Amino acid sequence: MAREIQVPVDDAAYDALVEEAERTGVTVPELAGRVLEHDVARRRFVTAVGGFVTAWGPAFDEAVGTSGAGGAAA
Repeated sequence: MAREIQVPVDDAAYDALVEEAERTGVTVPELAGRVLEHDVARRRFVTAVGGFVTAWGPAFDEAVGTSGAGGAAA
């Protein structure tokens, strides 16, 4: 079920939304919803990855090794 919320944005953000909405052929509310959904999904993913790294990182490092600063393992 879709829900509606009101979110205040500054003029620059609104102008950017209008420009992108016109460019992509969607309404401003539709684009704002997509942007919000994308951000929420990204935050969930990053949180899940953090949990994965905490749980499995040491085992991965032990099995594969770690790379040096700024480069791949040789």
